[in-house]
Amino acid sequence: MVRWRCKISGVVQGVGFRPTVYRYATRAELGGWIRNDSDGVTLEVEGPKEAVKAFVRRIEEEPPSLARIDTIEIESIRIVGERDFIIQPSKDSGDKKSPILPDIAVCETCLKEMRDPTDRRFGYPFINCTECGPRYTITKTIPYDRPNTSMAIFGMCDACRMEYEDAASRRYHAQPIACPECGPRLNMRLKNENFKEESANPKDSGINDSLIEKCATLLKEGAIVAVKGLGGFHLMCDATNDKTVERLRKRKRRPDKPFALMVKNLEMAKTLAHVSEKEEHLLMSKESPIVLLKAKATICTHWPSEKVTPGIDRFGVMLPYTPLHHLLFDYLDIPLVATSANLSEEPIVRDCSELVAKLGHVVDAVLDHDRPIENAIDDSVVQVIGDKWVQWLRVARGVAPLNLPVKKPIEKKIMAVGANQKNTIALAFGHNIVLSPHIGDLSGIEPMEYFKRTVATFERFYDFAPEALVHDLHPNYETTKWAKKVSFANRVLPVAVAVQHHYAHVLAVMAEHGVDRKVLAFAWDGTGYGTDDTIWGGEVLLADVEGFERVGHLRSFRLLGGEKAIREPRRVALAMLFEIFSIDEVLAMQNPTVRAFSVSEIRMLHQAWLKGINTPITTSMGRLFDAVASLGGICQRIGYEGESGLLLEAANIDKEVATEKGNCFKCHEDGLVDWEPLIRILAAGEKKSADRFIPALAALVEEIAAQYPDLAIVLTGGVFQNRTLCEMILSRLSNRDLLLPDKAPVNDGAIALGQAWCAIHRE
Repeated sequence: MVRWRCKISGVVQGVGFRPTVYRYATRAELGGWIRNDSDGVTLEVEGPKEAVKAFVRRIEEEPPSLARIDTIEIESIRIVGERDFIIQPSKDSGDKKSPILPDIAVCETCLKEMRDPTDRRFGYPFINCTECGPRYTITKTIPYDRPNTSMAIFGMCDACRMEYEDAASRRYHAQPIACPECGPRLNMRLKNENFKEESANPKDSGINDSLIEKCATLLKEGAIVAVKGLGGFHLMCDATNDKTVERLRKRKRRPDKPFALMVKNLEMAKTLAHVSEKEEHLLMSKESPIVLLKAKATICTHWPSEKVTPGIDRFGVMLPYTPLHHLLFDYLDIPLVATSANLSEEPIVRDCSELVAKLGHVVDAVLDHDRPIENAIDDSVVQVIGDKWVQWLRVARGVAPLNLPVKKPIEKKIMAVGANQKNTIALAFGHNIVLSPHIGDLSGIEPMEYFKRTVATFERFYDFAPEALVHDLHPNYETTKWAKKVSFANRVLPVAVAVQHHYAHVLAVMAEHGVDRKVLAFAWDGTGYGTDDTIWGGEVLLADVEGFERVGHLRSFRLLGGEKAIREPRRVALAMLFEIFSIDEVLAMQNPTVRAFSVSEIRMLHQAWLKGINTPITTSMGRLFDAVASLGGICQRIGYEGESGLLLEAANIDKEVATEKGNCFKCHEDGLVDWEPLIRILAAGEKKSADRFIPALAALVEEIAAQYPDLAIVLTGGVFQNRTLCEMILSRLSNRDLLLPDKAPVNDGAIALGQAWCAIHRE
């Protein structure tokens, strides 16, 4: 006979871990107990040695489907003679390390119950169990128990209490457990009634004559309705109605950026877009993200308005992921626009009063409920590259907080504050790095307040007092300025390290794969502060955890008008023409870039270029994409980041035209990649000239990679969101060891992770 104490860390709370272990122990007739604590789960088990060993092995090999075991520490202790196995109340051990679970899409079992007229939760829009439902968005702190969530305000009825306390129930300790008798309720506010609240009858909360049916009717009639989800509100409308979608764009002041779609089911998704096996798996997964899909050429009956994704050939599609969404689609057979309810560049709205104050002019009605959202969160976004690379563009609902295990213990508590765009933060402590959900672009007061609120949330989750901070090298990033002046426990922290932006990109991929060896990395994006005080973005780095060497980069050029050039590709292209040609030669040209300016504008900008007035130097690959789009006549101004790249993809690149680097780029011995041949071709307006660009980039990557045959290759940075480019590169490097970001975002959303990985290895 033996008695073992097991401390288990990982994703082990809110996933049905304790009832699963309870069943394993009782079936094996073992004694002992299990409980949640701040580190994860602790259990003691007693019985015949072989039976105890088999029990622990079963936990390791057959944990609950949502669980992830990182470590099991086993200690042999004194036998006490216990014969029964029980589940003890949770214990707050003080040092909080247990990961917070992301929110999970409603499961099939709950949906089946919700559809059953004999079930007491028939039509209930807040049904959930240990396998599904809200987690992060309702959590105040850990351990993950009902008193520590926003569900604490809802007292359980006797029937729910019985399920909650029954270890054999699929709702045993399901913290959001509720029913029409005791749980959250819907209400609706209509604009023509000055958003006066109209509540649903709790006995009739979803199927017959409900507010959900009323909401569906409004949507079919062309209304814009704000619908409360897990982490905030969606602005929803009929995606097939041109006038309604156009009205939403005008009201929200979002003229061009694509809207996401929510469709009724997988069959509807397949009528709109090509869906591969991997894309189908993602659509149907517990994460239920927005999946970027290639639009079909044949238009079907319920085809979205062209104003949903103007000018591009992709749809961002998600399936219903809450019971409320499913009930809504019982009355609808059309795709819905489902875009985050926020003002431009601000965080998603999570409270109805805030929504009415900020977006009352946008919406015609609000479908709300009274379960508070503790932590706002957007939808995650993902795409599949060449049926090989599952590439996350935004890690949020269903995926984040993203917990990455670290083999060696981390000596100091580290907080990394990320970049200014697509910001996330990361905490490193114990054996974990925790990457926060997407926060957004920190370009104003509201986004910075959201950033600070997220910092406070994660401090509260883990009672986290950082002993070191890590920030970007850029001195004017809001995160850098915050890191240099913030105080914790009334003390200003010494900043641990400033990490160069593109190096952080590379380190993030290394952190995902748990490697510290030297790699060859292509870090291509729009903007990153370089060690020479210029703007980098087309970098080739030799890197490991000790540092990096810049072994290649684009030839530098100037950005006419600074920030204006980012919104006007024509300015980037014109500056590159100035680099190569005289002012008279430029004025004599008839290409789309030159035609986008007046003669006086060109002369004035040339003077600014000559004198270096508001013309910062850059090596940005993202801006080179802009220049190609301008010279190719694809766009001269953009309304959102990455638009030029999307439009280049949608231009149906002829892959048979120039599949080699050819005369598009010239590589110098010092690693300089000269774009002059490409710009000369484009400036001449040669037919199909823009088609040469992306294939030439893929050939360039292959050529540079061939110089380092023994190193693994990293692709990272926002430019690699370009699906066509990545497909061509993966094809050319099919025999090489590739390290690709497949958990954290490929863009700046991963910068905090890379910063944390750097600090871990510098301590």
